[in-house]
Amino acid sequence: ILIEIAPGGETGWHMHPVPSFGMVLEGELEVRLKDGRTKRLKAGEALAEVANTLHNGRNVGATPLKLVVFYAGTVGQTLSIKEAP
Repeated sequence: ILIEIAPGGETGWHMHPVPSFGMVLEGELEVRLKDGRTKRLKAGEALAEVANTLHNGRNVGATPLKLVVFYAGTVGQTLSIKEAP
């Protein structure tokens, strides 16, 4: 899946019940966990996303962020769950 986030935009707090992996194609991504840990990635860098852990992705660059994500689930399985209000 290709995900695009405008400068200053966020994914919102969510988690993945399946393994997922991503690569930043353009821009700069910051991933924050609920405990405050953060990781920043730039174009060309890859990550294995945390599973069953709430996190938020944010575009911290001045240009649109393009991120390609690969999910290792089964057909019909939920890939992402938003944080309950």
